[in-house]
Amino acid sequence: MSYYGSQIRKMLPKTYLRTHVANEIQTALTHFKDLQPMMDTYVYNDGTTKELMSLTGTLPVLFNDETFNIPVCLWLEESYPQSAPICYVKSTS
Repeated sequence: MSYYGSQIRKMLPKTYLRTHVANEIQTALTHFKDLQPMMDTYVYNDGTTKELMSLTGTLPVLFNDETFNIPVCLWLEESYPQSAPICYVKSTS
């Protein structure tokens, strides 16, 4: 699915820097077509939860002349861009 900046801005709560974050997500989606933006529940290490913007999908990684699609989830906290994204490699079967 193709996303546009205005669609992404509408997904973001007002606590985010909507225009800036939407533009950066749009840039990421231009380069990495398999990422999907969504609001989802993030669970912190202490068990608290929060609705955060996430980009989930695969990133192509070139290794020994082969491309591997690595499944990732990038979480953007409300304080982004002052805070770095929370990044995870998602396990697959």
